[in-house]
Amino acid sequence: MAQRPNVLLIIADQHRGDAVGIDPHCPTNEDGEPIVHSPNLNHLPANGGAFTRAYTPIPSCVPARRCLWTGQTPATNGCPNWTTETWDFPHTLPGVLSDDGYQTWLVGKSHSQPLRNHFGFQGMDLHAAGDGDYARWLAKQRNDDADEISHGVGRNSWDARPNHLPEAEHPTNWTTNRALEFLQTQDPTRPFFLTVSFHRPHQPFDALPAYWDLYAERELPEPVVGDWVPDMYGDAIPRYPRTNAWCADLPGDVCRRARMGYYGNITHIDHQLNRIFGQLSSDGQLENTLIIYTADHGEMLGDHNLWRKTYAYEGSARVPFLVKAPEGMDTARGSLYDQPVGLEDVMPTVLDATDTERPDTVEGRSVLELMRGGPTAWRQYYHGEHGPIYDDQNACQWIVTSALKYIWNPITGEELLFDLASDPCEECDLSGEPEYHDPLMMGRERLTDELEGRAEGFVENGALQPLEG
Repeated sequence: MAQRPNVLLIIADQHRGDAVGIDPHCPTNEDGEPIVHSPNLNHLPANGGAFTRAYTPIPSCVPARRCLWTGQTPATNGCPNWTTETWDFPHTLPGVLSDDGYQTWLVGKSHSQPLRNHFGFQGMDLHAAGDGDYARWLAKQRNDDADEISHGVGRNSWDARPNHLPEAEHPTNWTTNRALEFLQTQDPTRPFFLTVSFHRPHQPFDALPAYWDLYAERELPEPVVGDWVPDMYGDAIPRYPRTNAWCADLPGDVCRRARMGYYGNITHIDHQLNRIFGQLSSDGQLENTLIIYTADHGEMLGDHNLWRKTYAYEGSARVPFLVKAPEGMDTARGSLYDQPVGLEDVMPTVLDATDTERPDTVEGRSVLELMRGGPTAWRQYYHGEHGPIYDDQNACQWIVTSALKYIWNPITGEELLFDLASDPCEECDLSGEPEYHDPLMMGRERLTDELEGRAEGFVENGALQPLEG
């Protein structure tokens, strides 16, 4: 066995931070038990840590993944909004590890541009919407009589229904099987870096019947709607919304079904991870493997009448960040950390754990610093952003600490301030409250510092300036 640690990076698409049982803000039933059944994810930090203030730097698929793979912020990486530009980076996490002797492989969703751009990986088994290895494999299994979404529910739909495929043909099982094949055929003379990238719980909300039924029997939270929502989004709610509408005030049973499908897909992933962890254990490699579980962004699930992602709100911007350390690494075990961390911290964390030289292009920090006892000066806040995509109303720049979040819309100039410690669901806007004047000013100042000198012109004469102002 290689002495350097193996690395297993698990990425779920659109997995919001509170949708894991171990998270302190996971919804609970009347007995105080977590709604989301995720036993394997819950146990993962027992030999590592869970970061409860982990955020995506830009909450949509492609730009978030660009930041994860390069360890850079959106501004540095050239992706402050959705982009389809070709990925051509001087340094990527799989590329650096490949150059340093690791066997690197990705199974599942890459969302790289263009399709099949390996961006440093030595190989891929690809699940892509309507294309890729999974689609071709499924067509052979079904003799072309069904595909992944032939049930009729769209890939960005708030509508939901049970999945139509046998469990063995579901993309979550296919991705797991490809991961197991890699582990069973890997080069035993080299350490590995395996990325398992699940497409779910991203829409469609089409959990397999067993998982659909699991949540049909559970108390599920209704969407929360903040006191600020009518003024900000009231005019954007259509009477008969499209099934891919980004803003929709839907009936309670429709919202409940969406959550059944969403949470069901998460439990499905959790159970499949048990197969991967079991393979590592039977091979004697689990102890020497760094495992990180995270997501590119979250999903609003109807909170504040919003769906999908790209927003600064917790459902969209906060993600799971769970770490299992390799055996022998001098880190704390079983701790929760509320310091703000983000996806650009994945690359430096892995390079730190594998003792691989860090390129100068990397801006993130290794979370192992915190797990080893904490530096005297971790970042005081985290900055995230997303340009206008569904509507100008959704453009956002935000600053978040372990307790407060300040949001600014660079198109309209609107501001929001939330006390996350007392209001984790962001129901009460405090930006106009006199007792929160100082935190509001601090949020403005920190965001001004972050945006000073940006080409977009966000700052003028030392103050935030709306782009249409």
